[in-house]
Amino acid sequence: MNKKIRVLIAAFTFMIFFGLMAGSKVQAADVPPSTWQEHWFEHNQLLKLVYYNDDVAVYFDNDINAGNAKWIYPFVTDVWKYTKQTYGDMNGGGRLYVVIHNKYPGGHPAYYYDSSHDYRNVIDVGGSDFSSKSNWNIDAIVHEIGHIVESTTNGAKGSPTFDIWKDSKWCEIYQYDVYKALGMTSDADRLYNSFISKTDSFPQSGTAWFKNWYYPIYSSYGNSKVLSDYFKLLSQYYPKNSSGYYTRSLNMGEYVHFMSKAAGADLKSLASNAFGWNSTYESQYQAAKNEFPFTYDNTYGATFYEDANYGGWSVSLRPGRYDTEDLASLGIPNDKISSVKITSGLKVTLYENIGFGGQSKTITEDTSSLPDFNDKTSSIVIEAASTPVFYSDANFEGKSITLSEGSYNMNDLESRGLSNDTLSSVRVPNGYKVTLYSDIDYGGNAVVLLGDSASLGDFNDETTSIKVEKSY
Repeated sequence: MNKKIRVLIAAFTFMIFFGLMAGSKVQAADVPPSTWQEHWFEHNQLLKLVYYNDDVAVYFDNDINAGNAKWIYPFVTDVWKYTKQTYGDMNGGGRLYVVIHNKYPGGHPAYYYDSSHDYRNVIDVGGSDFSSKSNWNIDAIVHEIGHIVESTTNGAKGSPTFDIWKDSKWCEIYQYDVYKALGMTSDADRLYNSFISKTDSFPQSGTAWFKNWYYPIYSSYGNSKVLSDYFKLLSQYYPKNSSGYYTRSLNMGEYVHFMSKAAGADLKSLASNAFGWNSTYESQYQAAKNEFPFTYDNTYGATFYEDANYGGWSVSLRPGRYDTEDLASLGIPNDKISSVKITSGLKVTLYENIGFGGQSKTITEDTSSLPDFNDKTSSIVIEAASTPVFYSDANFEGKSITLSEGSYNMNDLESRGLSNDTLSSVRVPNGYKVTLYSDIDYGGNAVVLLGDSASLGDFNDETTSIKVEKSY
């Protein structure tokens, strides 16, 4: 993104942040206009609609060869679908407007609540012929979508953390997660290798945002879940005016406090290592804990109990591998586990012997008793579920089943414990695509999931058959 565009975006974001603009909602069911005259910044092109569906509308200027850039259509559709499933629909009728230029190097976003881009969620990217689905061409598109997330999700307006992470730090972990979720492993690895060695001058010289802050949080506290939960917490607790605009920017202490709540762990020591920690940050942190008095006690991982029905002593563990000696040092004696509670989206494997050997039992939901494995556990592995998990209730609660790659008709689902028309939420690990069908034999209406969906909305209790596929 060039310097001029960044300056314009900064001013534009400031105006939006303090609620000086308002607008009406565009309905995604509407047919987008066939042309669109630009009237923002120095842009003055008459854009042409080249593709649309209920999720995206794509516009090219005359310098883009539509025949060579068709890869953009399914790509932005998949990215936007995954983004909405993970962070919410971000209003604007649910549709993202994608503007692609050869001229105007760089990119910028615009939001459904301002007039500059006609009250639409927009990404405008230029500086390439976009003839290949690679490197900068995809990175620039996903980067700008990241700005839509931070400024529109959960019904809130503005990005109160922009002054802290500025133009790219949040977008880096967002990009990495998107590529992981869509099965774009080589691109995820490319970004990882680039970001892990990158440093910035803010909030202090030499700050390694990805290496020392975002990637440790992402990998240890639930991947996209911790990212999404941060924005949910902001929308629930951070001050907004009656129109839904945030009324101030976060300071560093507030940022660490909210991220700690999202992670379910005190991240102050991690922040100190990543950003440095001074008396100002400490004062802000303590003030934030007083103003927003939530604690960090939501355990991401599993809790193990001495007795059935979650009785006796208990010890909570985060994802990882724990051999007999590790468990003993953490307060879990050998062969003394009788019940388990587990964060949705994770799986626990109990092993009979030291060194993860012998018989094993895998658990993906709270288990009040272990009749065939009571007091038999000597080693444990806690990790993200490697296959999709399907829940009978919203918010990943109720009865659950896991399904590996394959097709499952109504009888298949019922034989595994999922009754017809009872599905309400789904965990979809990175690299998977889940298609839900309203009728038997994969017919009727269909919904495609590329990431976790805590609520199926209009498709709640409508699923009769399912296909689970790898997304790459």
